[in-house]
Amino acid sequence: MKKINLALIVLLLTSIVAMGQDSQAGYRSSDEMKDWGFSVTPYAMLAAQSTDVGTEKIRQSFSDLTGMTNAGFQIIAVARYKRLKLSFDGTFATLGSDMEQGPLTVEVEIKQRILDYKLSYIVYDNFEFAEDNAIHGWSLEFGVGAKYWKNDVGVNYEIAILDTVLGDGLTIPQEWWDLMVGVKTHFVLNKKVSLGVALDVGGFGIGNSSKFAYNFTYINNFKVLNWMSVNAGFRNFRYNRIDDEVETTVNVLGPLIGVSFIF
Repeated sequence: MKKINLALIVLLLTSIVAMGQDSQAGYRSSDEMKDWGFSVTPYAMLAAQSTDVGTEKIRQSFSDLTGMTNAGFQIIAVARYKRLKLSFDGTFATLGSDMEQGPLTVEVEIKQRILDYKLSYIVYDNFEFAEDNAIHGWSLEFGVGAKYWKNDVGVNYEIAILDTVLGDGLTIPQEWWDLMVGVKTHFVLNKKVSLGVALDVGGFGIGNSSKFAYNFTYINNFKVLNWMSVNAGFRNFRYNRIDDEVETTVNVLGPLIGVSFIF
């Protein structure tokens, strides 16, 4: 079981990032905006990772992780009503790894779903136009939500003995929820450029959740059109949990890029 856990943790690295943009077109204050807003952000993270499972340590680069991903899609959707926002951040991926040692062939495939839900509230903002038509200001919001992990791990093996091939397989489901609380701030530098910083912490060892987890995200937002912007930044994600009495710590970091469509 430790070997299966090890393979699972190594492959669970198409991670979630809190990068979705709200619908603050023009960066006016929340009181001046339309009541409703919506945005969709497809994105990708170019991650490297470190994994500690018991006494074993694994270090992998972006190219190592890319070679394990057979298919994947990541997207954020944000709906806003006045100062209240509801966001969904989803990762959908199929990951795989093969190993051959003598007559033994092992194939590991993971069908992964990571769903992050958050309800947040803008407690302060002061976006405004200056005399030179530049936009200045910043906002602060707090949120609470839950992150759901579901992974169906399939392990198939074949053993070649003389002219006979013996094989078998099994599927191991793994899932858990992490309660997450966070804070986010957004600074507008001018009409076209803004930046954001977000921090979420959670897990707290509740039930089957992680002992502790956090997400840190830094994003530069470049407004291309009133309804579209390009996002580029950096993210660091880390969690610590125990499965089958084996303690695992995963640390993921790297640059990210996405495109937001604002309605």
